[in-house]
Amino acid sequence: MLSFLTGPLVGGIIGLITNGIAVRMLFRPLKPITIFGKALPFTPGLIPKEKSRIAKSVGEVVADSLINERALAKRLLSPEADARFLAYIGQRRSQWLEHPEPLHRLLTGYLSEERLAEAAEAFKCKATDTVYHRVCAMDLGAVVAETAMAEIQKHPLFASFSFLINAETLEGLKEKFRETVNQMIADHGHALIADVVEEETLGLLTTTTADLLNKFAGSEEKFDQALLKGYHALIENNLARVLSALDIAGLVEDEINGFDVLEMEKILLSLMKKELNAIVLLGGLLGVVMGCIMNLF
Repeated sequence: MLSFLTGPLVGGIIGLITNGIAVRMLFRPLKPITIFGKALPFTPGLIPKEKSRIAKSVGEVVADSLINERALAKRLLSPEADARFLAYIGQRRSQWLEHPEPLHRLLTGYLSEERLAEAAEAFKCKATDTVYHRVCAMDLGAVVAETAMAEIQKHPLFASFSFLINAETLEGLKEKFRETVNQMIADHGHALIADVVEEETLGLLTTTTADLLNKFAGSEEKFDQALLKGYHALIENNLARVLSALDIAGLVEDEINGFDVLEMEKILLSLMKKELNAIVLLGGLLGVVMGCIMNLF
């Protein structure tokens, strides 16, 4: 009976020891062991030896499969994210009404003075250019010329000299009016519009949050939807650029390479302790099974 138990017992002990050593050799030794200038096989341990490759592979997996544009967009633009965003806006609206502050001061809580100034300048340039190009495309000269000629023709003095002015002359005057007005807009419109935009921007930045919200009283839902639309546009237009700038793969790789091997061992053991212990126990179980089989022969 004792000889029948000896085989499984010895096999189980050997299985436990060999698998325990194998798990341990994932991390140890930390440095190569050399004899006569030659490094012994399996030194250093697998993880210390392949640390750089593992870091690169993990970084690529995280960037390509986990924290990628599709996954983040799906999470950030989900109905749940929209609900959280609108809830936050509702909470902030109550605070802005109860404790009003200038919009400029509110924005500096999110942006530095320098960044806010850059954003305001970019907004003014964009708004000025957009309005200027649209005004130029409207052909206001034709509208002004038509209105001016209509008013001139209503004047009693025009009736007195109308016999001297034929239709062709009127059309020539109207075209001259049109060209003159359009040229004035082209030459001076941009500067005039820039002054108006500058004044309006300054007025907006000095407006308190309460005054701004009161202007939208009764239209809170439209206001919220406009903000939500802006949030979606911000995510859709900038997410790829933000991820590219962050370089998730490189960031993860650098962080893992920066880990001390002992620290990495501690982290992995804390995450996989149950699984690694199961591998050791499985080795013991296989050793017992093999010992039982050997007793049959």
